[in-house]
Amino acid sequence: MRLIPAIAFLCLFYVTPAAAMEPVYCAADQTYRQTCGQADNRIQSHARASGEGVIGGRPQGCPHRYCGCSASLYLFGKIDPYLNLAANWLRRFPRASPAPGMVAARPGHVFVLVSHVEGRDWLVHDGNSGGGLTRRHVRSIAGYTVVNPNGRRVASND
Repeated sequence: MRLIPAIAFLCLFYVTPAAAMEPVYCAADQTYRQTCGQADNRIQSHARASGEGVIGGRPQGCPHRYCGCSASLYLFGKIDPYLNLAANWLRRFPRASPAPGMVAARPGHVFVLVSHVEGRDWLVHDGNSGGGLTRRHVRSIAGYTVVNPNGRRVASND
């Protein structure tokens, strides 16, 4: 019986607080760990200063493959089930030139353009960007079609 109070007493001094045990996001290998190396800390500092980094995971109510759903929530504040499929962004919205608020889409993935960095590189809101995470990070729009989510496609007579 004396063993239980002794163990409880030791736990008070040897168990670190829960907040200290929370993993941190390490940018170099895009994982969560207890600590990151020095290079990771520099990358994290740059990411915070530029607005880059992990925003979260899959939003509540979105399907497992949720890039379209995340973009819909980001732009319209609600889930449009039709837009859960990335290719439907290409069907619903007219083509546009790259600009903040436009969407880069291709069958299989979609993300929102936030601000131009240089060339084809943009700071983007990218749902399900890898590892089940939503990120704000720089990526190229090469290979994507840019559409205007504020416009409606006009039926053609073709």
